[in-house]
Amino acid sequence: MKTLLQLGTSTTTKLLIMGMYGMGGIGKTTLAKAVYNNICNGFEGSSCLLNVREVSEKSNGLIQLQEQLLFDILKVKILSIGNVDKGISLIKQRLHRKSVLIVLDDVDQLDQIYALATDGEWFFGPGSRVIITTRDEHLLVKLGVNYSYKVEKMNHSDSLQLFSWHAFNMPHPEDDFWEISIAAVDYAGGLPLALEVLGSDLRGRSITKWKTTLEKFRKSPDAQIQEILGISFKSLDHTTREVFLDIACFFIGVNIEYVFKILEECGFFPDIAINILVQKSLVKIDNTNLSMHDLIRDMGREIVRQESRHPGMRSRLWSHEDVLKVLKNHMGSEVVEGLSLNLPIHDQDQVISLESEAFANMKNLRLLQIKGVKNLKLQGCIEHLSKELRWICWHSCPLRFLPPRLHLENLVVLDMQYSKIKQVWTLENNVLSKLKVLNLSFCEDLTKSPNFLQVPNLEELILEGCYKLVDIQGFENLAFTKVVSLEGCLEQEEEIDFVKSLLELQWPFMIERRQIYLYGDEIPNWFSHKRTGSSISFHIPSLSDQDRVIKGLVFGVVCRNKDSLQAWHGEISVVFHNKTKGHRQVIHRLFYYKPIGSLNHLVLLQVGLGGGSKIPYGQEMTNGEEIEVSFEFECSQALEYVGVKECGIHLIIQREEEAGSMVMYSEKKKKMMEDDLMQDTPVTKLTRHRPHNWPKVWKYDGIVPFVSYIERNTSTFALLHSLG
Repeated sequence: MKTLLQLGTSTTTKLLIMGMYGMGGIGKTTLAKAVYNNICNGFEGSSCLLNVREVSEKSNGLIQLQEQLLFDILKVKILSIGNVDKGISLIKQRLHRKSVLIVLDDVDQLDQIYALATDGEWFFGPGSRVIITTRDEHLLVKLGVNYSYKVEKMNHSDSLQLFSWHAFNMPHPEDDFWEISIAAVDYAGGLPLALEVLGSDLRGRSITKWKTTLEKFRKSPDAQIQEILGISFKSLDHTTREVFLDIACFFIGVNIEYVFKILEECGFFPDIAINILVQKSLVKIDNTNLSMHDLIRDMGREIVRQESRHPGMRSRLWSHEDVLKVLKNHMGSEVVEGLSLNLPIHDQDQVISLESEAFANMKNLRLLQIKGVKNLKLQGCIEHLSKELRWICWHSCPLRFLPPRLHLENLVVLDMQYSKIKQVWTLENNVLSKLKVLNLSFCEDLTKSPNFLQVPNLEELILEGCYKLVDIQGFENLAFTKVVSLEGCLEQEEEIDFVKSLLELQWPFMIERRQIYLYGDEIPNWFSHKRTGSSISFHIPSLSDQDRVIKGLVFGVVCRNKDSLQAWHGEISVVFHNKTKGHRQVIHRLFYYKPIGSLNHLVLLQVGLGGGSKIPYGQEMTNGEEIEVSFEFECSQALEYVGVKECGIHLIIQREEEAGSMVMYSEKKKKMMEDDLMQDTPVTKLTRHRPHNWPKVWKYDGIVPFVSYIERNTSTFALLHSLG
């Protein structure tokens, strides 16, 4: 507010446009009125037009607003404007030389601004100030405002004070109400509207009534709060509404690019939809993860709940009580598109018995998540699952094999961590062309990998902790896989050999970047250059054969964990410095997580030098140039817990003629897949025999120790799992 007041009282004669945006009920109107009341006397005239959106929706609403604007400033009643165009002419004619203060509150369409303040040129004189409040940040961008301010939620101290004024008529709770007042403030989540409504509703009631009322609000949000928050939802188109509801019910706290992959295959254009949701303050992105205010989440879920009194007739199911009721009683229907069964921690050991036929009627199920169900007794075969499934996240799945007739042709993500699975699928002639993420972490009975020939578009492969794995089939088809996690999967020597084969595989057509995660204490011996410490220098070698070129680089860093009792996560910057040419640039940021008690990790980053490379002048590196590569922690505090033990760089050098054509390669690969699938042709595989003394991977008792995401070249992020 201080900044707004300074801008409002500035002595500049320029016309300034100030915008405030944020979610409904966050206090934009209150803030705008406070600024208006503080500075309105410093202008030739002023007008505060409240509820512009609501008024403009009425018959002749814009004309009413134009008449009010003119009357507030001129203090003269305009007999009749007649139409909006005439009103625009009058405003421009009468106000273009006046220094005025205008507040346009709750604007949601540019037409409202065009009718009241601008047609490309603002209608008011030098020194004027226009304050616009809106839920849509993008509207302010289109207008090109001079200053834009996001109204954030209140902090806990201010929230408690505001709540107390409404509940007790004083700035703090009464002595016996402190604990429950804090619970009420936590529920409101810093939203002034919710604090006022809650405080007023609870005023004068007993503690018992307070507890009952709060529990009621948690299950069925207050209608007044829902109405205000729901205004933004009603302004969305159908596709964006669907994306919003999917996020509210299933994807809060999930990486944005992970969600992109899933919803894109649902036909929802998630990049556009999520951008709109962010602009309208319905969704936030915190460290690449989707987040949402609890009350907005509740509003979205209440919209779904209102679809039907019967859970089995709703589009999305997320409450474990509703899900168990639907599954146990076979109440599912074609209406159900998403289902998440996630038991509370204190219930995860209970035995849950279900029949697979419970899924039979859910023909349009797109999203399926089962987590926190340790003792699931599943009767029958899950071949009844929908053909429309894009996302299967089934942790601790009791199945040993996925049935061969299970329809997975539309599947994008298969996440089966901690499952009893021995072999994922035995599909003979099917290609899962849409599968992009395969996570089989800590499937301790997994002995045979899927045939990667059948997943030509796989981008992320996580096999961490699969210590019984002896066969890796069709690994030559992982050439385009961007993230591979093999920690605790193979013996270290075998992991390194496998990784080297993978890094050099189909190099001319290699993706721009790939990251690989392993347990390890040293840089592999096959690296061109390696050195103790966090930086390394080398000279570009002489390529006497003019047909030879550097096609790419592999960066390696061994992260040494200093404190086994302290967890840490953050980013490591990979800095590329061409000392000869004087170019220095951060080319990548590696996400790194150090859990409690973890081993040292070896992280490899493979970077191609194609046209999209972020290495400065990477394609123009010449013989003899000195290059320095360093690995720097973004947060200095990290050095207390983790450090760089060793680093290295490996140059991929290849003959120019070996580059070939991507089109030729794609056709060749397609034909190879067809031949291998239709004929009984053996595929490449890595086989090893697990020694008797091979240690079991340590894991937490329960759900996944942690899930993080790492950045890649195409602005996507991959699942990275590590031991806890």
